[in-house]
Amino acid sequence: MRNVPACPLECWAGRDCGLEESKSEIRVDSSHLMFQVPAKDFSLKETLECGQAFRWRASNGAYYGFLGACAVRVRQEDSRLTVETVDSRLTAEHVIRYFALDADLARILASIDVDAQIHDAIARFRGLRILRQDPWECLASFILSSFNNIKRIQGMIERLSQTYGVPVSFNGFRGCSFPTPIAIANAQERRLRELGLGFRAPYLKATARLIADGGLPLETLKRTDYWVTKSALLRCDGVGDKVADCVALFGLEKYEAFPIDLWIERAMRYYFRREKMTPRRVHDFVHRHFGRYAGYAQQYLYHYVRNLRQSSVGSHQ
Repeated sequence: MRNVPACPLECWAGRDCGLEESKSEIRVDSSHLMFQVPAKDFSLKETLECGQAFRWRASNGAYYGFLGACAVRVRQEDSRLTVETVDSRLTAEHVIRYFALDADLARILASIDVDAQIHDAIARFRGLRILRQDPWECLASFILSSFNNIKRIQGMIERLSQTYGVPVSFNGFRGCSFPTPIAIANAQERRLRELGLGFRAPYLKATARLIADGGLPLETLKRTDYWVTKSALLRCDGVGDKVADCVALFGLEKYEAFPIDLWIERAMRYYFRREKMTPRRVHDFVHRHFGRYAGYAQQYLYHYVRNLRQSSVGSHQ
């Protein structure tokens, strides 16, 4: 057993993640590193399968994916995560931060548990946490999500990564890191369209160029308020109200962000009944009703309504 030296992950925008040295210990063999992280009040399954991230794959009780540029295998046993990687840059602090294991989930959920619908959602899916994703990958992924379904989004991201990312393999897993902004900015639009991006190709390329040239400082936006952050995101090609809120919530830690899609509109019918429902009215309502962690309420309600619908369809087949 030995201590791992500090070595911050590189974010896609070219900045380090600013994490302190890991105090955990790992086991080392000739092929990979392994360490464990406490994960109280956490559900790996609900967190990774609730629609907020697109690159995690389940296999034999574990999940394979990427934390920054590091390929990882994560498995949960009770209140502990076992993490495996071949990348010595990965530390326990990176894992804790990505999965938001340092957040006081009990306090957050208590603050939004204000009606019967959200109470049921929390009871069913407690342990779901909002990930702290890489802002560039999150923004790019949700630009690709426009007028799309999860399976197709995953396919686009995978082809994009295979073409412009860096190959990584370990423990039977083969994948590619997410491309940097400069790699996408320099790509030919025609090639991006060939990868299945369609009308989204010029939007992604223009946004990548904006970030590569320093016109959209994503790390700085983490330190601005929600409305400033959202306004900056809305200036990107291909980013509307829903995508801006998704990126603000999942990539920039703006927990008052409340993305609205068809699933959330169905959840909102519980509150609006027969009243006219507009995005402005919904946003005004949820900020009053759920408060500063409205984004957590959104993700629990989204996962809740989507699973109820799938259960209903399955029961009638």
